[in-house]
Amino acid sequence: MLSLQNVTKHYQTRRGTVRAVEGVSFDVRPKSTLALVGESGCGKTTIAKMILQLERPTAGAIAFEGADTATMNAAQLKAYRRQVMAVFQDPYASLNPRLRVGTIIAEPLLAHENPGRAATEKRVAEVLDIVGLPATAARLYPHEFSGGQRQRIAIARALALRPRLMVLDEPVSALDVSIRAQVLNLLADIQLEFGLTYLIIAHDLALVEHFSNDVAVIYLGRVAEAGPTEQVFAQPRHPYTQALLAAVPQPDPDHVLNEAAAAGEIASALDPPSGCRFHPRCPLAIDICRTTTPEPRGTPHQAACHLVEA
Repeated sequence: MLSLQNVTKHYQTRRGTVRAVEGVSFDVRPKSTLALVGESGCGKTTIAKMILQLERPTAGAIAFEGADTATMNAAQLKAYRRQVMAVFQDPYASLNPRLRVGTIIAEPLLAHENPGRAATEKRVAEVLDIVGLPATAARLYPHEFSGGQRQRIAIARALALRPRLMVLDEPVSALDVSIRAQVLNLLADIQLEFGLTYLIIAHDLALVEHFSNDVAVIYLGRVAEAGPTEQVFAQPRHPYTQALLAAVPQPDPDHVLNEAAAAGEIASALDPPSGCRFHPRCPLAIDICRTTTPEPRGTPHQAACHLVEA
């Protein structure tokens, strides 16, 4: 459904060029969930913004069902935008506090269809029911709801136009642990009922393992490893993926963290390392890692590492 090919995004600043995303490629299969994982600042949200047309790629192509979004005309872009919706991380910041819930959910409808007052109210009531909220919620303001309920409202807004792809940017990270599972189960039920495709950004690897079909591990703007979630978690091939999984807390007081694999800090996107961008932190790095950028190897489980066999 969605394909990124060598997508690059650079920002010009007073200090120089920020290489936020560099040559990222991956595919999102219809009616499945692909997760983007990696440390803060690795480029995950920038990728999401480019998919949502909030940022334009510096280079590369983003295709939706084979059509390059960069060459779409106004009508095609409008059709694309109504099929791709987002749910943001912070339900306290993503809902306008001055608007009633019904107005918030109706905004996409008014922007794309303007079906009339009666049809709009009916659709608002329908999506509120889908996310488990009463129709009377439409008359209230966001501050009258809990964090979990606000995120349900954000999901309802995203569902108003019956999209086909939803970009979920850390959809439960701002919520209490006790209600994260409820929201994730809701998203899973909605996906199954309406045949939605998800692109989810997450830090929680346990969530990713449970919720996604495919995963792409991003390090400093590049894809380090990608493939079916089950394979990537069972047999991580890239040292960075191995380090991420080694750092996951274990419910075992005798568990020893592999500090060698997780040593060091992520480099700056203003001055990324040559060759493999992970080599300054990699305990397995060899000479070629410092000079030559590795190409993805393997299929469907890929790893961009010189030490991995094709």
